[in-house]
Amino acid sequence: MTNPLHDMQARFDAVASDWDSQPRRITLAKAVVEAVRAAVPLRPDMRALDVGAGTGLVSLGLLAHVADLTAADASPGMLRVLEEKARGLGLGHRLHTRQIDLSEGEWPAGSFDLIVSSMTLHHLPDVPGVLRRLRPALRPGGWIALADLDTEDGSFHADKTGVYHSGFDRAELCRWLSEAGFASPAARDAHRMTKPGADGVTRDYPIFLAAAQG
Repeated sequence: MTNPLHDMQARFDAVASDWDSQPRRITLAKAVVEAVRAAVPLRPDMRALDVGAGTGLVSLGLLAHVADLTAADASPGMLRVLEEKARGLGLGHRLHTRQIDLSEGEWPAGSFDLIVSSMTLHHLPDVPGVLRRLRPALRPGGWIALADLDTEDGSFHADKTGVYHSGFDRAELCRWLSEAGFASPAARDAHRMTKPGADGVTRDYPIFLAAAQG
């Protein structure tokens, strides 16, 4: 019997070394960082957590605006790429990595002022459950900011290994945030990615950012 987590790890490990070679991924990460900056009053003393950090395109963009950042991901291959980049930039002392099953991981209470995630929620079977586990990790007055696809027709991913959701309804995700104990969730446009779908037809895929306070 196959293990879905191991299958997803293997998929992302296999593409980790080439992940940053896609210009649209670089553009998306920059757009998400700017959306976070617009939605959240970042401070240079903040401790941040990036859930599903991958190769750290968003992590490294945010690190210019916070004190330190923990990059969490299920793929050791992705995290190795990020660690190499951080060392090359002289940021190893401010960026920490943690390999973890994002669906089951627990975090120490009051650990972070900011929790972010970009294009990771659709890889998590139980998003409301993950949000409930993240809530205690946020310090009072802290922020959570989640970027993902609007509901789409299932064509975004050609390889659907580890894909559990074809995007999200913004109102529903905001409701999940409220039910998990976050305050005043609101969603805004973050980016629009143009790419060939699984059927080869090029489409625009809207991406939003939902932000709320602890």
